Amino acid sequence: MDLTSDYRPRLKGLLQRKSIVWGKVKLSSGQESDYYFDCKPTTLDPEGAFLTAHAVLDLLAEKRIRADAIGGPPIGAHPIVAAVATVSYLRSKEGKGRPLPAFLIRKQPKAHGLEKQIEGIDIKKIRDVVIIDDVCTKGESTLEALNIVEEAGLRVAAVLSIIDREAGGSEKLRQKYPYFALFTGRELLEEQSSKAAESR
Repeated sequence: MDLTSDYRPRLKGLLQRKSIVWGKVKLSSGQESDYYFDCKPTTLDPEGAFLTAHAVLDLLAEKRIRADAIGGPPIGAHPIVAAVATVSYLRSKEGKGRPLPAFLIRKQPKAHGLEKQIEGIDIKKIRDVVIIDDVCTKGESTLEALNIVEEAGLRVAAVLSIIDREAGGSEKLRQKYPYFALFTGRELLEEQSSKAAESR
C-alpha cells in the first residue's frame, strides 16, 4: 500500500478549499502569520473526516507502524481520532488491518467523576500509541500530549500531523520520535497558488 491512493489527493484538495485562511493571524506559538491552517472545517466535514481517516490509516500501513490506540491533544486531534477509529473498524471488516481504538487527552485531569486525563482507553491494557495533531507549528501542544501519555506508562509508536508548517516543531519531534505528516504547509500553499495563476 502506498500514499498514491485516491484518498490523499482528494483530502489535499479539500484542505486547500476549506482549511486555508488568508490574513494576519496570531498562531498558538505567539508568532504572526499571513495565513492560517484551520483543519476543523475539513476534519469535521463528512467527506473530510472519511478522507482524513483513510489517509492516516494508509500512512500508518505505509510506514509499518503498529499501535494499540491513537489519540492527541485537544481539540484538533479529537475529530481525527474518532474518524480513524470508525474507519479502521470498517476496513478491518474488509480484511484490511485491525480496529484502532481512539482516546482523548485532557489538558488537565477531570476534577470530578473518574478524574481521568486520558479518556476512552484502559491504559493498563494498552502499550503502544500513536499521537496525532491537525497542524504542527512549534509542536508544543503535541509535546504536552506526549508527556502525558508517557507519564501514564504508554509507549509512543509514532507522531503524526495532517499538516507540517515546517516551523521547527517537526524537527523537534523527530529528535525523539518517528514523525510523519500527510502534507507540508508549503505544498498546500504552492499548489493552490499555481492553480490560481493558471486560472488567470
